[in-house]
Amino acid sequence: MTRADEAAMTMQSAVQTDALERLDHMPWTRFHTVLTVALGVGWALDSFETNIIGSTFGVLKTQWGLSASQGSIAVSIWVVGMLIGAVGFGYLADRFGRKRLFLGTLLWYALFATGTAFSWNYESFLFFRFMTALAVGGEYSAVTATMGEFFPKAHRGRTDALILSGFPVGAMASAGASWLLFSWFPPEIGWRIGFGLGAVLALFFLWVRRAIPESPRWLLQKGRVAEVEAIVASIAATATGSAASERAARRFAPASFVAATPSFLRNIGELATRYRSRCGLASALNFSQAAIVYGALALMALVILPEMKVPAADLPLYYFWGNAAALLGGMMGAYAVEALGRRNSLLASYSLTVLAVLPLYALTSLPGMVFSYCLMQFGVTWAYITAYVIAAEILPTRLRATGLGVSVAIGRVGAMLAPLMLTYAYQTSGAPSSALLVLIVLALPGPIAALLWWLWGEETRNVSLEQGSANPPDQRIPRTRPVRFPLFSA
Repeated sequence: MTRADEAAMTMQSAVQTDALERLDHMPWTRFHTVLTVALGVGWALDSFETNIIGSTFGVLKTQWGLSASQGSIAVSIWVVGMLIGAVGFGYLADRFGRKRLFLGTLLWYALFATGTAFSWNYESFLFFRFMTALAVGGEYSAVTATMGEFFPKAHRGRTDALILSGFPVGAMASAGASWLLFSWFPPEIGWRIGFGLGAVLALFFLWVRRAIPESPRWLLQKGRVAEVEAIVASIAATATGSAASERAARRFAPASFVAATPSFLRNIGELATRYRSRCGLASALNFSQAAIVYGALALMALVILPEMKVPAADLPLYYFWGNAAALLGGMMGAYAVEALGRRNSLLASYSLTVLAVLPLYALTSLPGMVFSYCLMQFGVTWAYITAYVIAAEILPTRLRATGLGVSVAIGRVGAMLAPLMLTYAYQTSGAPSSALLVLIVLALPGPIAALLWWLWGEETRNVSLEQGSANPPDQRIPRTRPVRFPLFSA
């Protein structure tokens, strides 16, 4: 095919509409509220399933006679499943649409979470956990890609952060539910009810999610303008009040969009070349936060709380307080991404997270250890919320979910390595300090990447997704480029 033929095909597939401009300038409507709740609750369910293993492993360990190494394997097989699901379902979300994937992954989750509740031995438990993790990994890609594609640009960062704050809410729910279930039922029954509860909630919110339309931005990639216009008009119709309705009805100059059909290899190729620095940023940030989250979980469950002689049935209480601090971190993220800007929020949060590990070296009392753990959870939640907001804004629609999936997958490598390396360091040295040193090393890519983005990255606050991802292909940064100091600029 000649270049002239390719140009002709491009001209034929180009469409014009002002629909995305109208979305970006839309007032807040009832639709946006429903979407925030629907996506946030799904994120909370993912967190419920991810974190419940920390609350229940002490019971499973006793029931099936498991070792600490088998506990690490259970965590690692979960993150392997998330790794595969994030990349695979992420590409499928770019290929077949956001809605199909965030409905399909939630149904998949409900099916295999039910299987987990009926596990008859350790091996069957691992199988069902792995299958459930595939769906949760897919949710990471589909939800984070979808969340920013509907919201007005003035509200996007804050709303995305609120959705992502569903994660500590789900973690608190898993800790609270586990503690109550272990109080009300025999331990060998309570953990099964806990996993089954997540499946029941997923089926309910599957019904809620059915009301969410397909992403207009994804539909434009397919050239389906009529559907885009209908969806944007239906969103505008939910505006209440004469001023909001008038604002929702505003028209703008139409912009051109070119239809595209992504392929997996083409998406991966673009991420590795044209968008390599942006995908690298998202991946380094995800690796760091996942290593901290799962490393801290391993430290608490396998090192700190056992050293302090805390009974297994009381573990959920400590996770509850840690996740309460994480929720405060989520609220801080929702404030900071708009008030301070994306880059400032990113650098501050990742720096705080690594610094929060250091007090564990000096503290010897249980209250001090728990306080440091809570500070770490506050910082890392603020950090990963900011990281997801930025990553979704700097990748184009045609490969947004794939790119987010790749970053999540690389992050799961950190999540898989952290429990194994921390457990090994502790078992070989017998000193908790060696495990803490490993955790700091694994966390360092995050603040380093955040610093580089603070120096040379683009600020995407209050700009459209198309503008935020429209820069030319990656090039070597000129040595003479002046360094900007956004902390001291307007």
